[in-house]
Amino acid sequence: MKIIITADLHYREQWFRWLSDRAVDYDLVCIAGDLLDMFCMEQRVLQTQTVSRWIRVLAKLTRVAICSGNHDDAGRQISVDRAPVYEWLGALGKEPNIITDGVTRVVNDLIVTTVPYHCSKEQKSVWLDRGSSVRRQRGNRWLVLHHVPPRTGPDSTGEEREAAELLRTYRPGYFVSGHSHQYPYFEDSSWPQMMDGVRVLVPGQLMAAAFPNHIFLNTESGEFRWETSSREWIPEDRLLRFPPG
Repeated sequence: MKIIITADLHYREQWFRWLSDRAVDYDLVCIAGDLLDMFCMEQRVLQTQTVSRWIRVLAKLTRVAICSGNHDDAGRQISVDRAPVYEWLGALGKEPNIITDGVTRVVNDLIVTTVPYHCSKEQKSVWLDRGSSVRRQRGNRWLVLHHVPPRTGPDSTGEEREAAELLRTYRPGYFVSGHSHQYPYFEDSSWPQMMDGVRVLVPGQLMAAAFPNHIFLNTESGEFRWETSSREWIPEDRLLRFPPG
């Protein structure tokens, strides 16, 4: 199964177009949160309408899995399986090819679970319990989309340590994240890591780039690779002088 993984698209139409141009070559497109941009002049509620249209275009070409990030707080939340998701993301889940926030679905040989950002650890466990149950029943490989990457070092944040706790509790085959644009460029980090036997994949993001950072993953062969416009970090304060096109 061929998968393309990205995150932190932040309402950049050219990046969604880039994905659409390539989506037909993949069995699944994964976007690990921050589809919207809280710093954009346009209200996030209006952004949801545009992003939803872009996601539906992708879903006409292949399956799409998305989880929310900290920028995706827009509109009201609804309760799904005793835990909250944003209504605009829940609406996308009505499309057969879209795996939206708070959903576990089997795609070919892979179990996919998407974990919302704006909920507690206990609420996240509601969805992870479901994915874990499906894995016990079927024995398939399991991929979890969770916006915050797992980290445990002295400079890690509380939500990164929480992500690490969830990883250690559930131990999926793949833990796919975004959030930290600089993550692959940290001196003590990398876009692929192994943590407690789990493959952690974090593409990072360069906000001024012509195309989004992304990872290619083949679950059958086990191959994966990272694509980026620069293997050196480009500080985001440059965006004030060189805004994205």
